[in-house]
Parts: sequence; C-alpha cells; structure tokens
Amino acid sequence: MGKDVGGGAAGSEKLGQAKDMAAERAGQVTEGGRGMVQDQLDQRSTQVGEQVGSASQTLRRVAEQSRTEGNTQQARLTEQVADRGERLSSYLIEADGRTILDEVEDFARREPWLVAAAGLAVGFVVARTLKASSADRYTSRYRPTYPSDVGWSSADPGRLPYEHTPRVPAGNGDPETRIDIGERR
Repeated sequence: MGKDVGGGAAGSEKLGQAKDMAAERAGQVTEGGRGMVQDQLDQRSTQVGEQVGSASQTLRRVAEQSRTEGNTQQARLTEQVADRGERLSSYLIEADGRTILDEVEDFARREPWLVAAAGLAVGFVVARTLKASSADRYTSRYRPTYPSDVGWSSADPGRLPYEHTPRVPAGNGDPETRIDIGERR
C-alpha cells in the first residue's frame, strides 16, 4: 500500500492545466460577450444619433418660425435645445461602442450612488408597470362571460353559454343580488 508520489504530481499538473484552460475559456467568452455588446451599442447609438439629429433640425425650423412670428424667447430656448441635440447626435454617431461603454463605466465609478438611485428608480417603475398590467390581466381573466364574448347568437336562444357558471353572492347574499362569475372558455 505504497503511495504513488509521481501520480499525485501528474494529477495536480493536469488539474492546473484544466484550471488554466477554464480560465482562458471564461476570458474568451467574456471578451466575446463584451464585443457583441459593443457592436450592438455602436449600431444602436448611430441610429439614435441620426434620429436625434433629425429632431434637432426640426427644432431649428420651429425656432425660425417662432422668430418670424415674434416669439424671440421661445425661439432662443428652442435653439438651445436644438444645439444640445446636435452635440448629442454628433457624439452618438462618432463614438464607437467601446468608447461609450468606457465612459459609462467611468461615470458609474465616479458616481456610484447616482447609478444605484437610477437603478432603484427603474426597478420601481418596472414593478409598478408589472403590477398595473397584472391587475388588467386579472380583471380580463375573471370578468363575467357574456354571449357576445363566446360567439353566442340568437339562432339558439334556448342555450346560454354561461348557464352552467357558478353563482356567488354579491353583497348581502340575497338571491336577487347574485352575479355570474363566468368561466373562461
């Protein structure tokens, strides 16, 4: 029952190689994912930049029209917005995905609390939206079924599509105030 010292060294060498290969593969996957994000960001930022540029040109026309109508204050404010829009447009068109990602990362490092607050605000908005849509889904799922909802026609007046639906008391439980819940068909 002797110990195989040589086998242990070979096993640890293989383990080390496997660890190195896994780390290398993880790095490749990370870089590949980052590259895909950069490419998509580059394409989308260019599209958004072109749209912002078009909106800025429209704002310039609105400013000119306001100036000819005598609204100099409105024209000046509209031109300021158009100037900022054009600067944003040129930045989005000229910057590549890597530059944008780097600047976002730098900003997040400089202002972590602002980024956390923005994440919290976005989470709150998403939660409220989901809550509102789930209430809509709930009411549409459990609303009473009426003849028009299930294709009932006057051709068969003896058969109502909801005649076998359960009835529950509404309010005080008096049979006169009972309502149909309706089944989903």
